[in-house]
Parts: sequence; C-alpha cells; structure tokens
Amino acid sequence: MSAIETVQETGDLELQISSHATIPETNQPQPFSLNLTPISSHLFKASVTIDPLIVDPLWLTTVEIFRHDRIEGFDESTIPAEYVNDVFKGEIQNKIKHYLFHHVVIDYLFNELIKRKIAVANTPRLSFIETQDEKKIIYHFDVSTSDILELKDWKLFAFKSPKRKRYKDLDKQVVAFIDGRPDISPTVATVTENDWVMFQATPVNAANEPISPNLISSFWIFTQRQEVIEPFVIELLGKKFEETFYTTAIDLYQDEIKAEHHSYRYRITIMAIVKGANFCLETFKTTFKLKNKMDVHNKLMEVFSYRNDISQRKAIIEEVFHLLLSKHRFEIPKHLILRREEDLLATMLQQPDYHVYKAQTNFTAYVELLAEKQLKEEILIDQIAFQENIKPDIRDIAQYFHLLSNKRLQEFVYFKPIFLRSDRVESPINLTTISLVVMREKTLNLIVHVLTR
Repeated sequence: MSAIETVQETGDLELQISSHATIPETNQPQPFSLNLTPISSHLFKASVTIDPLIVDPLWLTTVEIFRHDRIEGFDESTIPAEYVNDVFKGEIQNKIKHYLFHHVVIDYLFNELIKRKIAVANTPRLSFIETQDEKKIIYHFDVSTSDILELKDWKLFAFKSPKRKRYKDLDKQVVAFIDGRPDISPTVATVTENDWVMFQATPVNAANEPISPNLISSFWIFTQRQEVIEPFVIELLGKKFEETFYTTAIDLYQDEIKAEHHSYRYRITIMAIVKGANFCLETFKTTFKLKNKMDVHNKLMEVFSYRNDISQRKAIIEEVFHLLLSKHRFEIPKHLILRREEDLLATMLQQPDYHVYKAQTNFTAYVELLAEKQLKEEILIDQIAFQENIKPDIRDIAQYFHLLSNKRLQEFVYFKPIFLRSDRVESPINLTTISLVVMREKTLNLIVHVLTR
C-alpha cells in the first residue's frame, strides 16, 4: 500500500507523501566519491570527486543553453557549439560547478557523513574547487568533528520529569485544540501558501529528456506568504500532489553568478505536501509513540503548561540534557565554539531586535555560552543516534515540518538548523541537510520517551 493511500484512509490531509519519496542511498556504485583524510583530532579534509560521466552530459547541455544567448555577429541557429565552448568556457565551467555543488555535492556529502557515523561539529566548510582534465571536478571541504564519547547506558538513568500545572482550564484548552481539527474529506492535496513541499528536480534538455539518471535532486521549500514571492513558489502554488511540470525558475545559485537567462530547465515532481496550519492527530501519535487519547492529551499538555515563561516540554528537555551531560563530561575546542558563534551572529543579524540584544553588556558572553551549549547537545545526540542506529526517513522529515508549521506545536521542535532559525525561509533546502537535524530530533524524542515512561 502506498503512503498516499495510507494517509487518505485516516482522512488526515495535513500530510501527504509519495511512496517514491526517499532519502538517496549511497551504497550502490555512483559516479561520485568521498575521500576523508584526518588532519587532527577534530578536523578532516573531505574531497568529493565528480566523475566526467556526470560532467560530460551536463557540459553539453550548458553549451546549448549558452548557444541560445544573443552573440554579436551570429544568428542564434548558426552559433557553432565549438565557438561557445571556446569563448564561454570559464562561465560554463563555473555554472556547472555551482550546479553540482547545490544539487549533488551537498546531499552526497551529508548522506555519506551520516552513513559513516561521523559526528560533525558545525557545518562542513567548502575550501576550494579543483578541476582536473577539464571534466573531473573535486570539491574540497574542511569537516570539523568531535571526540568519540564513551557512552553510558542512558536508558537506565533515573529521571524525574518536571510537573505540569494543575489548572483545569489548561485541560479544556487541550481538548478544544484536539476537537478543533477540521473535518476534511480524503482527496489529493494542492499546494497553497504556507505549506512545506518536497519536490524532485531533474535537469532536462530541450526535448524534456533527463540529462542523466544521476542528476535527480530533492529539496524542501516553504511556500511562505510574503510581499515578494519567488517565481518558483508562484509556479508551485496550485499544483497537486505527485503532479509534474517543467520550469526554468529554480536556480539555487542565481545570486552568485547573475545568469538568470542561462538557467537550466527542470522537470519538477511534487513528492510531499505538509500542511501545518491544522493538527494532524495520526502524525502526532506516530512521532511521539502515543497509544491512546490520554497519551495524546498528556503530550499536548507539555506545550500548554508553562511555569516562569518556560513550557513543560522545554523544561523536560533542559533536564534531560542536564542529566545526560552530567554523566558524559567533555570539553569543546575553542575554535569550534568560535565557528558556531559566527553562525549565530550571522543569524541574529537578520533579526529586527539584533541591536537591542547587542547593546546588552553580557551579549558576547551569552553568545559564547549558547554556542558551547548547542555544540555539546548536538555532539552528544549525534553519537547516541549512531549508537542506536537511528535513521530518519521522509515521513520523519514531514512530521518535523508539520510540528514546525503549527504555532502551537512549534515548542515540540528543539533542534533547528541555522537556516531555519530566522523568520523567513526563502530558498529550497537540500534533503539530506535537513535529515541530519531530523535525526537529532528523532533521537531526542526517543530519549525523552524512554526516560519519562
């Protein structure tokens, strides 16, 4: 039975996922490879090599795209490919490098790091791109890693969960929240504003034929309501689940090379639609391993019950990390903390209240403490995830976005990538970069479930 049929039987159209939507596996031989070289106890040099088998067809297609540009002295139909290849060689090469980085290399690198159970500290940083024999491209990264921890049997730790407030009004609010779910008849979902949408992008030639079977990439995008809507989001609106269409509107590196008229043509297929405005009961029960209505009620109470402006959910997680980190004591190297501080400050700069925060006398110290706290929690969670062999799937990611999209349920999401910590999410997100975050969230939910049952 397909995923769409399963969802339709429950009537919960807040989440629809194609049975063909999967996180790409890298077990099969592929025309790209990863080489990791340890430099120090906390640093790897990683190189992702793209074989000419991938570059060649992409090169031919890119030449054809440039041939359609207006070149003085030539009619469009008579521009020799050899002339374009010679005159625009540098621009063609840069376009291919940028395309492969955003559509192939990022996903492949993250997927391999997770598969090899390498706990990264901070996002891998691209150092340079190397070209060999013109058609062989190598991407070089600096990958910061953490010490391997000697994990104790955390499932046996004694944990006392913070109590909820015993106000009857809170119980009534939870009941009203559950009962407020709209009665939607099972039908195929359509993309509307403020949906999370997963799509596959396959570059095609002028005849709409795929350039290569190895160039199918997957992304998530938020169709956020805003004053200026991206052209690609406009094309997505109104499209149905599993619908396919063709476009040149998506170019993830457009701002970097300013080549709007040199866009690839893509076949886009809608693989998942997550509508977070409503409460999806079955999704919620699956995410937190809940068996009955009482379990659902008690779990929802965690984000309705507040004490000193902190929800019971947040208090539980803080106590869980306090317990885990007290049993696993380790230090974070200073250079890793400084790198995380850079990321935090870059995100804070986008906030309207940034200058108010910066004016505080303890601002710098707070950012440093926050950077160290985040790194310790991520490193510990990653290594527990690897020990427990926790692997996120597309449904886990969809459930993550479902919680993130619902204002009342957002408090259930603890780990957020840097690019989701601001109020605006404008660019498509690579599938496997969000997989790492969802792996952490899934692991944290397992730990909380075990320690509080």
